[in-house]
Amino acid sequence: MLKKIALIALAAAFFVQLFIVLRTNYIYSNPAEVPSLSTEEIAEARIFDYPGTDRGYNSETSKSSTLPDTETLLYQFQPNSYSDYLAINQDFTGWLAISNTAIDYPVVKGRDNEFYLEHDFYKDQHPFGSIFMDYRNVGMGHDDHTILYGHYTSNGNMFADLEKFLSEDFFNSNQKVVFQDLFTERTFEIFSVHIAPADAYFINESFRTDDLADYYETLKDLSVYERETEFSGDEKLMTLISCNYTVDDGRVYVHAIEVTD
Repeated sequence: MLKKIALIALAAAFFVQLFIVLRTNYIYSNPAEVPSLSTEEIAEARIFDYPGTDRGYNSETSKSSTLPDTETLLYQFQPNSYSDYLAINQDFTGWLAISNTAIDYPVVKGRDNEFYLEHDFYKDQHPFGSIFMDYRNVGMGHDDHTILYGHYTSNGNMFADLEKFLSEDFFNSNQKVVFQDLFTERTFEIFSVHIAPADAYFINESFRTDDLADYYETLKDLSVYERETEFSGDEKLMTLISCNYTVDDGRVYVHAIEVTD
């Protein structure tokens, strides 16, 4: 009798473990969902008249014969294409894209640096988390140093492709980082990549301009590879951070400088 109970217990434990393994594999084979970058509906202009009880005209109305004469229109405008993302998640702060990588994601900013480690853009729990801005950053181009975090994943999602910059050929042929916030597109050029343990020195967002110049030179010296870039005093910096397992508590750091020309 005891042997039978023990066998039943072992079988139950085996099936529980099997369920956990299968569920984990399923989760990690499905990347965290993010909205598409643009839709046809977002690109369409909306037309408003002056004044009235029903001021809005959708795309179908604008194509119909009931549209008022142009003399009766007060103005036309193109809606902010990112307003749809804000409607989904008020923490949305911009969109990050890096050429020749899979990095093409919305960026969020939470009240801390913990929540979006394990929550996707829709705020659903997911081990891949989100690409997120340091909560101490202001965003909207106000920061001298913007810090973005993302998980390393074995299937190439999120910030896994930061590892590509550890290849000299890739580093030398791919520099462009584009960050589009709610109003402005900003372009950055990657000038440094290196691996180091997690260190508060690399996530300091409070530099004044004079300090930022010295900081830039330090990051440039730390880079595995050299690139000829200059800091004139007006540019802003961006740091992208993900995990790296070649050192204890390791991180891969990719640093970029704003292109202002």
